[in-house]
Amino acid sequence: HGHVDERVARIIELKQAVCTGDKENYGFLVVNQKGIDPLALDQLAKHNILGLRRAKRRNMERLTLACGGTQQNAVDDLKAEHLGFAGLVYEQTLGEEKFTFVERVANPLSCTVLIRGP
Repeated sequence: HGHVDERVARIIELKQAVCTGDKENYGFLVVNQKGIDPLALDQLAKHNILGLRRAKRRNMERLTLACGGTQQNAVDDLKAEHLGFAGLVYEQTLGEEKFTFVERVANPLSCTVLIRGP
């Protein structure tokens, strides 16, 4: 658990360094292609950080294109310049599936239209 705690602490430190002044109440989003420990998710949530786990590689690429920033393989070298920006991120349940919407992005080059039948 020590290694997980270190990584979570590093993410929290970065958020606290970046979200200051008029940005103090900003949320923070971490998207991971692998799993995120439930305890780590809880720690992140306490600092207004939403952790999304098991993201598909293609969705990661799309997020990077839309929001800016760069994908990172480790938290050791995380810097503010690696971050992208989205003005609104929210989760919505449609039927039995949960979807995360990322809106008001830096480079809105595409959109998704969800069509649901009865």
